[in-house]
Amino acid sequence: MSAQATTTAQMRRRQGWKGTPGANGSWVVTVSLAVLIFSATNLLWPIFDTNTWSAKAIVLVTIMLGAAALVRTFTGSQLWALVASIVGGAIVLVGFTGRGSPRATVEGWGVLAEQLVEQLRSDAAPLRETDAMTMLVLIGVAIIVVLCDFFVFGIRGRSLAMLPLLAFPLIPMALGIDAFDGWAYVFAALALAVFLYAVSSWHQRVHDEELSYQGFLVDSRGLAGLGGALGVTSVSLVAVLVASTVVPAPTGIDAIRQTSTAGLSTNRANPIIDLGEDLRRNNAVEVLRYATTTDQGSLPYLTLQTLSDLNGSDDWTPGAFDGNVAVDGGELPLPTGVSAGAQSSEFTTRIVLNDGVSSFLPRPGFAASIVDLQGEFLLEGQTGDVRSANDEALAQNYEIQTVVPTPSFETISQLEVDVPPELEPLTQVPDEPSADRIRDVLAGIVDENAPAGTQALQLQAFFAEGFAYSETAPVQQGYDGTSLDVIAAFLDARAGYCVHYASAMAVMARMLGIPSRIGVGFTPGSAGELNAEGQPVYTVTSDQLHAWAELYLPGHGWVMFETTPAGALGNLVAPGPGETTAPTIDPFETTTPTPTPIETQSTAAPTVPPETPTPTPTDGTETAGDQEGEEAGIDLTAVFVTLAVIAGVLAVIALLLIPAFLRGARRRARRTAVLTGRPPQHPSAGTAAWQEISESAVDYGVRLAAGLTPEAVVAAIAGAFETRRDPADAPASATDPAVAEVDDARSALDRIRVEHEHAAFSDPGFGQQLSAGERSALWNDVLVVRAALRAAAAPAVRRRAVLAPASLSGRR
Repeated sequence: MSAQATTTAQMRRRQGWKGTPGANGSWVVTVSLAVLIFSATNLLWPIFDTNTWSAKAIVLVTIMLGAAALVRTFTGSQLWALVASIVGGAIVLVGFTGRGSPRATVEGWGVLAEQLVEQLRSDAAPLRETDAMTMLVLIGVAIIVVLCDFFVFGIRGRSLAMLPLLAFPLIPMALGIDAFDGWAYVFAALALAVFLYAVSSWHQRVHDEELSYQGFLVDSRGLAGLGGALGVTSVSLVAVLVASTVVPAPTGIDAIRQTSTAGLSTNRANPIIDLGEDLRRNNAVEVLRYATTTDQGSLPYLTLQTLSDLNGSDDWTPGAFDGNVAVDGGELPLPTGVSAGAQSSEFTTRIVLNDGVSSFLPRPGFAASIVDLQGEFLLEGQTGDVRSANDEALAQNYEIQTVVPTPSFETISQLEVDVPPELEPLTQVPDEPSADRIRDVLAGIVDENAPAGTQALQLQAFFAEGFAYSETAPVQQGYDGTSLDVIAAFLDARAGYCVHYASAMAVMARMLGIPSRIGVGFTPGSAGELNAEGQPVYTVTSDQLHAWAELYLPGHGWVMFETTPAGALGNLVAPGPGETTAPTIDPFETTTPTPTPIETQSTAAPTVPPETPTPTPTDGTETAGDQEGEEAGIDLTAVFVTLAVIAGVLAVIALLLIPAFLRGARRRARRTAVLTGRPPQHPSAGTAAWQEISESAVDYGVRLAAGLTPEAVVAAIAGAFETRRDPADAPASATDPAVAEVDDARSALDRIRVEHEHAAFSDPGFGQQLSAGERSALWNDVLVVRAALRAAAAPAVRRRAVLAPASLSGRR
């Protein structure tokens, strides 16, 4: 082999497979791309309530880009680098979401998918960082990593590489998030500058190596490209900062963001976690309207769900829902612990519930019977909670008869609490350092020798003085929530909102040995127009979301103890035990006797006027009925699952088509190089044409060993043409079309070889002397050779050449 050929082979081995410039990539570009993706993910922080997913995303990005760069370094193959990136990402995702055995992992993914569908239906920003949501974010980040790596190293695109990253700032805008973290954008802008400079330097180095190989003299470029990178970044950063002050806050896309009741905390597995966010929202959302036979005194609260579990540093959470009593319109059992003849009030309420509020039914007290429900509902005997059997938050228009325990102050003050065995866990408080701080406060509040009922009243009275209601102080001072640590901080700060008052009262009651829990629901709302029976219709919105403590009193069951300052509850307030916000009126005595469950089934039962704003009883009934009747035809969960499956299939198809897209992009770049005469990555038209026919031959199964001379390469490719001739046939005539095509292809192949050798061994700049007609003819020769290769290949080889081109993998 000549010295020139030896030098050529060494150059090609150094540059990558078949001399393709930059085939081995750049570690500097890879690192700068990783930093850019890290910084871009920070822009998603405002849409989640917590951001522990960010650390997992960093691990995922590092593994995927590192695996791709490592494979690319040793193989020079973008296809194998793509495979390595996908495999690395899959391993990381399995590591984060796996559950031991493969079967358990797959089953776990199914559960996460179901949870994700449900959360996407009901959640609103800031989204809960559940395992399902974390999985979705990591999958999205993995897809963006694959696309960015492909755009940077596969098709050498600078601006294209930034397109997938636009998803990170656009998603918060689509959800209507108006939070703007300036430092996150500054960090992203700096990372962008570093990335643009790294890519620019790499492109220049690759181009210079090719020029040097062709015989050009190349001077050092120094810091060329740095000014452009800084300029683009500066303009982008200024544009973002100006837009943040001039452009109105994003309102989101209606089809994506949750602006209705579906986004309320009442739809969460634990509604108390984000209750504060709902109270602090700018625009209240109507959740229900109702009319009731209680026409004097204070109204009871509407309970949705009760929270009975408290575990250390965690917030209060609901216990397991063990609904075992079907709600079918008949009489329901008395609440747990209520004795016959206990002081209580009974009344009837007609409730029109908006779609998407909660799968739990609002109930003003404990349900004695419920009629006109659409769908199946179950009653949980221990808590009194009523929930849809299918966990669906449908619109409803129902009538509910309820019982509210009303023990007097005197009765409560004399009670000693005999705790049933099944309620013993509700007297336990986790052994945490903050619990001792709470006990120290409790010791100065109650008389340790007084009956348990008196101690409960003393505890309730403690919160009436010296405490302030504030929905913002806990957030600003970092103690929002219901854990023991939060309660201790709240008792020190003496400022908070309902969740802090309720959780503090409930924890302290447990420390006194009194079973306690937290109720979550709504205060009574505001009165509006009258219905046909002359009863006011009350409207309840998200502003009435509330939490309160409930204590177990023998013979009376669960009794509400309100500790939130009255000024924060509005004009219609449920009474504390034995009292009312109006001192001269007994809250559970009305001018006309409260109807019994039987009496309230008469025509005097409350209704909501049809002329009032949506939903009316007719509308509500039709909505719920339509939803139930159309469940078989329009199952939203099935729709989401179907769309997810379709999206997954399309994503898989897109990934499978990446090799074909990559090979096509490379061919189009060479076509531009041949036809324009000024190729950016190929110093001559002849070199670009030669590389294209060489890789096309490999794609169609021609084996080209390393180090072959141009004549040997031509012979190998021409040999593939001969497969069209059948040796058993008589010598073919020159007029045979197949023979003519083969001869044309061989002639075209020779012409390409000549141009390639001229470019490689003639004076620098020879390739630039070709006329436009000569360049067009040269590319036409490339097409003739490719057509001959395709005609000679078997159908399976043709498909493989398109979908899995061997030239991308380095196979020869």
